[in-house]
Amino acid sequence: MRVKIFFTIFLFILGFNIAFAHIDVVQPAKNQITVNSSTVYFIGNTTENADFSINSEPVKLWNNNFFVHVVPLQYGKNKIKLKSVKNGQAEEKIYIVNRKKTSSGHYTESKFIPKKENEVLYTKTIRPDATVRSKPSTHSQRLVDLPENVVLYLSGKKGDFYKIDETGSSEFWIHKSNIEEPVSLSKKIKPRLLKQKHYSDNMYDYQQFYVSHPVLYTIKQEGNRIKLVLYGVESKNEEGNSVPNYEYYFEIENPILGYDCTYEENKLIFKKARLPENIDINNPLKGLKIFIDAGHGGSDKGALGPTRVNEKDINLSIANYLIEILKQSGADVVYSRIKDTQVGLKDRVKIAKNNDILISISIHNNSLPLSANPYVHHGTEVHYYNENAKLLAEIIKNNLVNDLNLKDNGIRKSSFALTRSTNPVSVLVEVAYMLNPDEYIKLQQDSFQKNVAISVKKSLEQYMYMLLK
Repeated sequence: MRVKIFFTIFLFILGFNIAFAHIDVVQPAKNQITVNSSTVYFIGNTTENADFSINSEPVKLWNNNFFVHVVPLQYGKNKIKLKSVKNGQAEEKIYIVNRKKTSSGHYTESKFIPKKENEVLYTKTIRPDATVRSKPSTHSQRLVDLPENVVLYLSGKKGDFYKIDETGSSEFWIHKSNIEEPVSLSKKIKPRLLKQKHYSDNMYDYQQFYVSHPVLYTIKQEGNRIKLVLYGVESKNEEGNSVPNYEYYFEIENPILGYDCTYEENKLIFKKARLPENIDINNPLKGLKIFIDAGHGGSDKGALGPTRVNEKDINLSIANYLIEILKQSGADVVYSRIKDTQVGLKDRVKIAKNNDILISISIHNNSLPLSANPYVHHGTEVHYYNENAKLLAEIIKNNLVNDLNLKDNGIRKSSFALTRSTNPVSVLVEVAYMLNPDEYIKLQQDSFQKNVAISVKKSLEQYMYMLLK
């Protein structure tokens, strides 16, 4: 008797759940939000075959009963009602979206406070990655990351940034958190270039610069040469006249692969990756050291799709397919993760650097701010930061567009942790958009994920063919 009663209750509950329409709103994550935009999108899912509407407007349900809908906003308070009806039963959810008017207030910029006249303001870097920027802002261009104990002289301060006192056509700024508290000296200690040394091994060509103390330097690719500048190190120009900074040019005939500059105490070491010897033209990836990074992972979920599929999981699946086919080609593959584990951004960069990787590829899929339209924003794009990665970015982007019938969003110069490194050659691939309905469906398909991997592998082969010309 008790079994029958329990079974009857179970069937009643099951029928109750089937009868009632359920709404799972993924974004917006809160039911009261404030925005500055004219629209906001809603994504989520509801009960199978339900009649779903937002503000009484019927909304299309895609595969797995998910919805992606853009709602126009008026200034002020917007009451938005989501309603799902199934078998005569309904569920409603109310969201309040406040649209603010654009502020007309004026931003007051910090004033530049110069050092005292004839004052010598001295400091040293105190972090292993002390970033020097082109302007006094964390959003400005990163010029170089200096190690600890680099001697700097300052000409003044603006907000939390100090301006570095160096002669040249560029400005150099460093945040106060990267340096010792500046002190006044009676005069500058002029750095000297003591000697140079060149040598090579089977992976790199090296040029070493021995200086009396570590100084600010910059390194930049200019076409098929690399320019290194040691600031404050006096030298002679071609006419025999004294110039305030030492410049060195690395002339390179072949396309430039990875290169890097690091200090070891008072020795600045430049190294340039060599094209591996004895590459098999019929199998150009054999023996190459390639780093594959599956974006996000662990508690870092990345973008969240309408049915709560995490970007981190799709990234991982694509990356694992790519790792597998690269290994089948004989590549020496190193990876950040092959499981759902947490890996820090700096750790990912270190893995690539510490393993003498030639090429680094980070796999991601795009997200969108709430103000964007998921139906308008779709397609593939590849990000790079340094000129030596531009060619690879272009090849990967072209193949993904053509092989997978994706919209061409171009290549973009972006300062990401996984693109900033000049060694290895580094790109970040945004395969498609997690919130565009068509692309979200594709991204969950094994066949699509495998084809992404095949396309990227083909791109790497084409890249190597071009280097071998």
